[in-house]
Amino acid sequence: MIYSLNDQYYVRSLQASDLDGSYPSWFEDQLVCRFNSHGKFFRGRAYFQQYLDSLNSDNKVVWAICHCTDGHIGNISLQDISLIDRNAELAIIIGNRNHFGKGVGKQAATRLIQHGFYKLNLEKVHCGTADSNIAMKRLALSLGMVEEGRRRNHLFLDGEWVDLVEYGLLRVESSIQKPTYK
Repeated sequence: MIYSLNDQYYVRSLQASDLDGSYPSWFEDQLVCRFNSHGKFFRGRAYFQQYLDSLNSDNKVVWAICHCTDGHIGNISLQDISLIDRNAELAIIIGNRNHFGKGVGKQAATRLIQHGFYKLNLEKVHCGTADSNIAMKRLALSLGMVEEGRRRNHLFLDGEWVDLVEYGLLRVESSIQKPTYK
């Protein structure tokens, strides 16, 4: 499965060959991981292989975000999918710093939310992020998510306590339309 995002970017399933590229090194880059837990513990190849092996389940969808020249530059996922409650958590990581701020996160998130709403029959997609993570907060709002609450002093980042801000998007309130397949 490959979905084009634009003339330079596309998303596809995460593949075993991705472990041979730069993907594992993203989690050693403290700038890339500054707002998530990935950079707190170093992981070996076996950890990533186990993660890859766990992807064929009913509770997560993980796509590789790819650039036509640079290859695999990030991941985006719906995780903790509840088929009973019909919701899932959106998570994203852009591992290649050259692609920060290019808008590919919004394009990939829009495509994945379409998949969640119209293929998985979800009613809600949500995410949480550090209050200091301006990029993720902007992304959530640009997708039409609304702030639903915050957990005060919930995250310990770079020696400081930071609030976790939670966002949600209901399908009935979303402007994200059914996907068109070309």
